[in-house]
Amino acid sequence: MSKQKTDPKLEQALTRGDLAMRQINSARATALLRALGEMIVAASATIGVEAVVDVPNGDKVYDPEDGVWPQALMLSFDGPIEEADEEELRTVQLIADKYPETFQVVWHRADGKMGRHEARPLAMVAFLTDVEVPWLDDEA
Repeated sequence: MSKQKTDPKLEQALTRGDLAMRQINSARATALLRALGEMIVAASATIGVEAVVDVPNGDKVYDPEDGVWPQALMLSFDGPIEEADEEELRTVQLIADKYPETFQVVWHRADGKMGRHEARPLAMVAFLTDVEVPWLDDEA
């Protein structure tokens, strides 16, 4: 039984195309996290709270892991992220296999356990900032 040979040009084109799609999907996830960060900063400012956000290593190419994108939005309400107590930081990730866009936040609760919450963009901003959002994602 002979093995069918793949045209090297076809293989190269498919490999490049696959890499381009991975890069685009990863960049989209990072862009959504950055946009959510801008929303959080703006919403917090309306009630006089300074929020600091960052997406470290967001420009790398990632693939989803366990249903979420590995890049994460780091959020601090206690000054610069580098100087904030790790237990005061919140980590927000984009869930990879849900549409419309859904985010998950993880934080240290006062009882020492980890808190988790999933929400769409506007509901996540309202949850994180305690700002009353005039309309939420699930309202049409």
